Amino acid sequence: MLFFGTRCERLCMMQFSLISLIPLLLSQLHDCASPDLDARASDSLPPSSLKTSDRSSLLAYMGLPLHIFGRGSLFGPYTPLQQLDILADHDRTKSYIVGSTNSLLLQQKDRYSDILINLDDSSISFSSPSLRTALVLSAADRRWIDFLTQTVTSTWDPKNPSRPSTLAYMGSEEFIRLQFEEYVLALLASVKQHLYWSMLPNDISSQHHHSHNMHNVQDPIQDFNPDWLAYWQTTPSYALFVRTTDPHLFDIVEPRHPTAGAVTAEDIQRRIMQQIATLKLDSKVAATRENLGKHLLTGQKKMSTAFEKLWGDIEALREAQRRKAEAAKDEGDATGSLERTKSLTSSIETTPEKAVRSTALSRFSTPSTPDLAAAQASVAAAGQKAGAYMSSWGAWAAEKKKGWGAAGGGWGRGHGGSTTNEPVVEGHRSPGKKKSKEVTGGDGIGRLDA
Repeated sequence: MLFFGTRCERLCMMQFSLISLIPLLLSQLHDCASPDLDARASDSLPPSSLKTSDRSSLLAYMGLPLHIFGRGSLFGPYTPLQQLDILADHDRTKSYIVGSTNSLLLQQKDRYSDILINLDDSSISFSSPSLRTALVLSAADRRWIDFLTQTVTSTWDPKNPSRPSTLAYMGSEEFIRLQFEEYVLALLASVKQHLYWSMLPNDISSQHHHSHNMHNVQDPIQDFNPDWLAYWQTTPSYALFVRTTDPHLFDIVEPRHPTAGAVTAEDIQRRIMQQIATLKLDSKVAATRENLGKHLLTGQKKMSTAFEKLWGDIEALREAQRRKAEAAKDEGDATGSLERTKSLTSSIETTPEKAVRSTALSRFSTPSTPDLAAAQASVAAAGQKAGAYMSSWGAWAAEKKKGWGAAGGGWGRGHGGSTTNEPVVEGHRSPGKKKSKEVTGGDGIGRLDA
């Protein structure tokens, strides 16, 4: 087992905290410095007395502490590079718990570790599939560890981690250590009972099993992981435990898992919740939910814009249809009025009334495009008539002037060259003058000839 971390103090503290969960192990680390040391195995003897009121006596009678760091084992909270050869010597070193801050071991984790605990990113990785199977928790184990972690989490005080927030026993350091002590004692008692049943003769053993089956009592060792127990039974620690303990330990401590029992719906629900927490689905779902929210908001805006545009197009189409209908209605009204006017004017017979009808029809009829050529022709004809009129008037005035000159007078001229103030008027004559004659020209203008 390899611990890796960049902070040396935290690295060593985590390892000592781990092994302190096994009762009395911190006080029996005499042989942990080298895999060649094993003084305790040769000096250990079975206890000769028991005092149940004394916790140390009870633990010693139960075979604690377990002889984990004996021959072939090593414990190095801070292992230097000079000891890498010892770790790589599998014939000499069978197991170890070491720690290092050197990334060289992290890069070669498959060579130097079966289990890597990276404290920097809080991760645990297994390189041995068989070891992973042995470390799987049973249903009772998971129920027990869930109770322990939930109790600590609910009473955790981040401002003062040394004591629970309730200032009570539940969740305290003593509570955690006693829970592990109870678990280890139950494990050892269950193992001893299993060994006791397995050493009985076949007929007596069958009677015991039959009696337990009648009372719905099963082997308590089944609540623990059988793969882990199989691995432990191959170690020197197990051999020393069997050799130095009483065969009837189950009479001192009840051989029963602390949270024994069948699998319930709560266990399944708890297992599913832990799997979800391990997969970190909450953070992934949160990110997915955020992205989905953004896409939904964008889609909502696009749909709103599309609906507004569609509604505008519909309103424009309705307005066009309304205007078209109004134009058709106005055209129908004009056509009806025109038909009524035609029927009214059909009964008029006089020519002046026909002109009035034409004028009336022109008011109701649709205005046509003016004819510029016809207008120009009309203006030219009017100009010709005016020129002819002016030339006729000029000719008349010239002739009149000649006539007046031949008569020896004009306006106000009498006999003897004397002038008078009386003009010559049609139908009147002055004394001593000839009667004048009125001549009418071709243009209808009267002329006076002497």
